[in-house]
Amino acid sequence: MASKNPTILDEIERLKKELDALRPLPPDVTGRIGQKLRIEWNYHSNAIEGNSLTLGETRSLILHGLTAHGKPLRDHVDIEGHDEAVKAIEDAVKSNEAFNQVFIRNLHTMLLKEPYETDAETRDGLRRKHRIAIGDYKTQPNNVRTSTGETYHFTPPEQVQSAMSDLVDWYRKKEDEGEHPIIMAATFHYRFVRIHPFDDGNGRMARLLMNMILIKHGYTVALIPREERGEYINTLERADQNEELTEFITYIAACCKYSLNLHLRAARGEDIEDAEDIDKEIALFKRSLQKSTDDTIRAKEYADEVLYPLFLYCEGKVEQFSEQFGSVDSLGSGSSVTTPGNEVSGFWLREEKSDWPEIALSISTSLSFHLFEFQGQEGNDFYFTIQNNVDSNGSVWNFSLTRNRDSLYDQEYTGRDLERLKKTFNDMIRLMMKKLLEKFLND
Repeated sequence: MASKNPTILDEIERLKKELDALRPLPPDVTGRIGQKLRIEWNYHSNAIEGNSLTLGETRSLILHGLTAHGKPLRDHVDIEGHDEAVKAIEDAVKSNEAFNQVFIRNLHTMLLKEPYETDAETRDGLRRKHRIAIGDYKTQPNNVRTSTGETYHFTPPEQVQSAMSDLVDWYRKKEDEGEHPIIMAATFHYRFVRIHPFDDGNGRMARLLMNMILIKHGYTVALIPREERGEYINTLERADQNEELTEFITYIAACCKYSLNLHLRAARGEDIEDAEDIDKEIALFKRSLQKSTDDTIRAKEYADEVLYPLFLYCEGKVEQFSEQFGSVDSLGSGSSVTTPGNEVSGFWLREEKSDWPEIALSISTSLSFHLFEFQGQEGNDFYFTIQNNVDSNGSVWNFSLTRNRDSLYDQEYTGRDLERLKKTFNDMIRLMMKKLLEKFLND
């Protein structure tokens, strides 16, 4: 299924030999490099899944226990759980703990920490609540849509136990045969994701177990940057299309190269910290102190980074249906802002950006998009509504879609991740198109 790429693997081996020649590294060097990679690993792996904490907020949470003001509790829990899993992996490698399904399921329990509810989609396209179990394999399908809009079917629940047994046996066999660790680790990641054995956390688990294999065999971890999320997912999808893993293995090797060079720089006494890291920590520290006496939110920043971009995105999507409907309107798209002086101001998002206050006590926003008379049919109208309320406790969103008076979609989300918000709106668009096609085909 997979073949070696001599160029990147040879380069990795050359750099690894160079690093091995400098070992053992002084304790202060291993401490600095270990801390930096631990923070980046926690940040990037969670950010790929939509976690809203920044790198600076992740650093302050892990090192100082400081929570980020206005960010969802679940995002903090996910970082803390992932950090526990990272430390568990390091301990397991040192103690030569058995790599089996028991270890994998225990690691999943550490990662997710506690059961919780999430939104799931039924076969008819409706949203429902689903309770996420921890440490247990899935009992219901968890198929997903790919970037092409198709549904990818993971291993059915009833086959997960045997599929995971096969995967662990495959790994042990390849290890005994002396397969290159990067090829083993990348292939294990790929096969684990194809099984998708748990209700949630499968991407993070795949990256954790991949890095455990690398660490166990003396290699540095593969850090997949948040900024390369699209490339990472597309490379996995292309591997699915032709079952050829060379491109994905090469990508993982390049991610190993980053951390390997970081080790070498530290070993040579070079600086490995980003110059602006301390500035971010100082700013977060000051904000954390402020919240004990000032329950304000950064209103202008929130409007610039979330509200305006989301409104423009949604407006652009519904306007694409202008030829199919008699009229497409963006109505009631405004915000009410209450400042610390209890002054209330209104801002219409369809206009040019207004002069928002820097801070506020609360923001209340209503976005409405109405599509009237599909193909000239009276009464065939759709109403998209997005309500958002923000205060010092966080940001709560309510998405709803109705057809005439019938509710088709109703979902709540807590957070401010713009990509997540866009995807939720896209789900409503898809549901509308599905309902319209059903009616069109039945008429």
